Amino acid sequence: MEGDARTRDGGVDSPMDHASWRVRLRRWAASGSGDVLGAGVLFGTDRVLTCAHVILDPETGLRPERVQVEFPALQGLPRTPRRTATVAAGHWVPPFGKAQGDLAVLVLDEAAPVPSPVTLHRTLDYRGAPVLIDGFPEYRSGGQWLTGACMGPGGEGDERVQIDVTAPGGLRGGFSGAGVREEGTDRLLGIVAQADESGTHGYMIPAATVAKYFRRFAERYVTGPHAVPGHRVVSAEAARAARPHGLQRTVTRWLNGDADAWDTEILFIAEKDERARQALYVVLNMADRELSPQLAVTPMELATPGEPASPGGPPPPAGTPLLSRAGISPRVGSIGLVLDLEGVALDDPGVPELREALAVLRHELRHAPRRHPAVAVLFADRSETEPATAVRILRELATSGARLLLVVRDSAHGFSYAAAEHLLPVDHAQHWLQRIGTRVDALADTERRARRLFQRVEPHVVDPPAATSLAARAALWTVQLSTELRPPAGRGGPRLLEKLSHAEQAVDTYLLRATGIEYELRGMLDDHLRLRALLRDHQARLARRGLAEHPEAVGPYREAQRLLMAGPCPLADAERAVEAFARVVRRLAEPDGAA
Repeated sequence: MEGDARTRDGGVDSPMDHASWRVRLRRWAASGSGDVLGAGVLFGTDRVLTCAHVILDPETGLRPERVQVEFPALQGLPRTPRRTATVAAGHWVPPFGKAQGDLAVLVLDEAAPVPSPVTLHRTLDYRGAPVLIDGFPEYRSGGQWLTGACMGPGGEGDERVQIDVTAPGGLRGGFSGAGVREEGTDRLLGIVAQADESGTHGYMIPAATVAKYFRRFAERYVTGPHAVPGHRVVSAEAARAARPHGLQRTVTRWLNGDADAWDTEILFIAEKDERARQALYVVLNMADRELSPQLAVTPMELATPGEPASPGGPPPPAGTPLLSRAGISPRVGSIGLVLDLEGVALDDPGVPELREALAVLRHELRHAPRRHPAVAVLFADRSETEPATAVRILRELATSGARLLLVVRDSAHGFSYAAAEHLLPVDHAQHWLQRIGTRVDALADTERRARRLFQRVEPHVVDPPAATSLAARAALWTVQLSTELRPPAGRGGPRLLEKLSHAEQAVDTYLLRATGIEYELRGMLDDHLRLRALLRDHQARLARRGLAEHPEAVGPYREAQRLLMAGPCPLADAERAVEAFARVVRRLAEPDGAA
């Protein structure tokens, strides 16, 4: 569908039908007729959300002192109202990285003619959502609506959501910063940030990404449940310093929808295993687009007008190297909702956040059958809800399309029995055992590679890490567990499921350790071979000039060669020796030195 924007705002059945929220941005000019820059969304009486690149001067790379804001969709007025706006302090994040940032909040110099009633809304799963986009392309003074559909996460770090445009004409100049409205619910999901050359594919900055950069703005103008409840939020510093844990591999595979993950997974954590619980919270936080500690950026404070606006933008922080190196990299935005049931009931009136989250989840599943939000259900075996009731509700959610991660502590609790009976397939234990066997095979292969690397590194490098030999022990577990499967369907009760869960966590932890050792050994071998190649190249450079036996070069060369070839040595010592020889070579090989 495509048409003049004015035709879509005749009624007052929805806040979105108020034309006040749609604004057009122009370059400020004393005459009031500057070039159209793009679009924005008005919140309240004086805040406008848009993309930073919309108002950034493309010629100077400077942030403008002022921007002109117009309200072309308001009807019944003799002329289009306009206001002057400046960037709000602390609400400027220019584009950086690959499709990251690019947000700005403007403050009007006086209140808008008509207040805006809209808010941004967090959505559990954007995939398949039909949307309407209103922009101000050239020769469309009243604006233009386009239709499209959200396709899923996109952009660097999945900060954005891809939109495929279905209307003719496509996205083009004048749509950046425009609001993206969900058709059917009239919720505002985000703003348009970019489009490809054809205009058929674009990217939206969703509400959760806006909330990540602009916390105070989100407190007033972003609605919908947080994916992760506040008491389970992990600080970015704690997440970056976290050590890998085997259960994070299972959770990551489930979040990312890997081929060997199931729509409904059950994970057991021992009562006193605080490290495992913290590891769970870390990986769930990493998957939340609004938290995503590995991508969190402190918004830049407002610079002095006229100064460069840091075109490169704020650099992303160091991230979570330990977890990322271990392959624990859940897609940002992959977690839809975390329902923490510890000590509360699903319908507890004293926990409005939980009731709201469950209501939103049911609403989205009912009205968006193509979406399959990932929902982590924590500690239902510690809930005040009766096990049968909890399982019935969760089964309804799963049947409606939700993907469930059930995290429990006690296999003897009634919830564990009910979940094993009604939420998991009959042959779940058998398939789980097969999956563990695949992990054991991967562990054995990794340990074999590490042993071969160790044999090559040990003669040359001091104290290389020894390869582990844990695959045999893990293989024995699979044999022992296979004897507990109940024929003929291979069903296992909650006690067996608990054993399988802990076995998989242990095998994945072993695999993380073995992979880390392999990575370290390979790095040592690569460094040793690199230093040998450097030494050889520097010696060849001298030989070409007839200086291979120069008195100043012989000693440093032999010392470096001794360290690299005679026996185990610290790589740092070998590095210093090769660099010392390289300095001699550079000095002797210069024209004056050679003469």
